[in-house]
Amino acid sequence: MDKLVKLASVTEAMRARDILKKRGIDSKIARIPSQNGRGSCGYGLNIKTELSKATEILSESGIKFDGQALGDSL
Repeated sequence: MDKLVKLASVTEAMRARDILKKRGIDSKIARIPSQNGRGSCGYGLNIKTELSKATEILSESGIKFDGQALGDSL
């Protein structure tokens, strides 16, 4: 099952994807629709590997993420 990490923008998602790729972790950018009409759409990464390893790498690299979840919903 894919894991989803929500990021602030598509630019940040692209940056995070590239950082993870350099560390051997594949991910794909995903658009996250707004929920209950609040806020705008966001972007995230679908990650197939261990979520804790990926979020640790992102944190160490200065990437801030807004949430994480199993599956495709936050």
